[in-house]
Parts: sequence; structure tokens; C-alpha cells
Amino acid sequence: MSAAPSSPSSDNAGGDDQLQKAARDNLKRLDAQRRALEAEAAAIVDELLAPPADDAAGEPMGVDTPLVDADGYPRGDVDVFRARTLRHRLNEVRTDHKDLMKRVEAGMVQVAAFGRRDAAAADEEERRRRAAPKPQPKFDPKTGKWAVQNWDGTVAGVEHGEDRRFDRIGRPDDVLPGEEAGGAGGAAPSALALASASASAGQQPPLVPFALVDGVSPDSPAAEAGLVEGDLLLRFGPVHHLNHRDLRAVLELVPTAAANQDEVAITLLRREQPSVEPGWTHPADEAAAERRRRRMIVKIRPRPWSGRGLLGCHIKAYDDAQLDTTDDVGGH
Repeated sequence: MSAAPSSPSSDNAGGDDQLQKAARDNLKRLDAQRRALEAEAAAIVDELLAPPADDAAGEPMGVDTPLVDADGYPRGDVDVFRARTLRHRLNEVRTDHKDLMKRVEAGMVQVAAFGRRDAAAADEEERRRRAAPKPQPKFDPKTGKWAVQNWDGTVAGVEHGEDRRFDRIGRPDDVLPGEEAGGAGGAAPSALALASASASAGQQPPLVPFALVDGVSPDSPAAEAGLVEGDLLLRFGPVHHLNHRDLRAVLELVPTAAANQDEVAITLLRREQPSVEPGWTHPADEAAAERRRRRMIVKIRPRPWSGRGLLGCHIKAYDDAQLDTTDDVGGH
């Protein structure tokens, strides 16, 4: 039986993926050339500024100092031919580097354009979800009000609705910031509740998990930064749970940071591992050990590398229904 022909949309998607990969591969090659030119320039400058090996008190060749003495004769304390050769090559490297950076900038713009195209697709998905039929309103026993579902599954019409899930209204795991999961039964507070309560007294928005790292590639910028699978993101630069827009804000930030060679600070929650540090106490059982998390900050520099993307990790929107709602936030 013959295979069904592929649709034009799937063919276009495959072609876009190939173009995007080619653009990133080209940017990776340009970045490798940039590093090589900068390393060569640094080596030349080091040699030009190094004092003569046989005369510690002598003057170096210099990058732009005169190679003749006061009487107009070639200096006798340096290798004039070597100095001129190095200076000529340094000028060539600097010219090549300037031209290369223009190509790198153009490559960054091209990669960012693909990112904007992905963001446009995410916008279209948001419009589709907003236009989809919504479930009937529910009575919220916590606030005594009727609530409706937002397009992203959060709750509209009640206080702290952005931190709650509509499908959990009336369930034991429907936790408000500062509350304890399970009521007075003494269950541990959720990561979402504790992270929100910990920052509610400050001026900044509460730190609530909004994304999950579910994969990190070896030798990638994410691996170098120290991200690991299972990390919950509280902040990605200026992006947090109130403004990430289904992670589109992260998608837009990464190419810009890569183009500017900026570092991005990431605040996250990580499952706590057993430690020999003073003051660390082992939880009473394995389940408690699995739940306990600690807050930490890492810094990542998005850039082209040997793999896909500019980060080298996969980040997806966080739904705390995927994890135990009694996660503990460690105190250190």
C-alpha cells in the first residue's frame, strides 16, 4: 500500500527546521572563527608586550611604539623584522575580526527571526486556546466566590487565581500561597505555596515555579551553567510566573542575550541531595528526602554550540500536578 503524501504544512515545517538548523550551524562556525581570531590576537599582543628574554630591563617591541631610536636608526634592542611581521598580522586579524563580527551579528538576527517565528506560532496557539469552549464556572469554597477558567488553566475572578489551577478547585491539593496542603493535617507545604509566601513580603513578584528543565545536553551552555534535569525555574532573568506568557518571554530573551553575549541569572529550586555539611539533617524517610528542595541561583550565557539551540537544554511549562504537591523548599 502506498504511503499517503505529506501535507504542504508538514513539508514547510520540515524545511523551516532545516533552515533553522543551518542558520545555527553557521553561527556556530562563525563563533569558532571568532574565538580563534581573538586567541591569535591575544598571543600576538602578549609577544609584542613581553620584555626581551635576554634583557629583563629592556623595552618590549610594543604594539605601536617606534621601531627606530632618537637618531632614526632601527632599534638594536628588539628584532625589528619580527616586530613588523607581528604588527602586520595583528592588523590583519583585527580587520578580519571586525568583518567577522558583522557576519555574526547578521547570523544572530537570522536566528532571532526563527525565534520570533516560533513565538508567533505560540501566539497562534494561545489564540486557539482562548477561542476554545470554556468549562462551566465553579464555586470556590476558599473564597466563597464563583470562579471561571482562564485560557491557560488558571483561575479568574478570585484572589491568587494566577497561582491556582481551575481543575483543582475543591480538591485537597488546591493550595493558596502561605497555606498548608491538606489543611490542618500537618502535611508539608507545597513548593508553589512556600515559594510564593517566601517573597510575598517583598516588592518583587512571588517566586513561583513556572518552568521545568526536563533535559540537559552534555557540554552545552546549560551544562556549563550547572542546570540539571528536574530543576524548577522561579526566574529566568526578568521572566517569572506572572509574565512568561507560556514561555514565549524566555523564547524571546535567549536570542537577544546570545546576540549581546549577556549572562542570564536563573533562580531555581533543586531537589536536595544528601550532604555532609554541618547542620544538614537527613529526612525521616525516602519520600521526604525526595520532596525537599533548595533554592539556588546559576548564571547561563546563551550561545551557539555543537548541539541544537542556544542553551542546550529543554524547558517546558511547569504544571505542579506532574510532581508531588508536598515538595519542601530547603532553607539553604
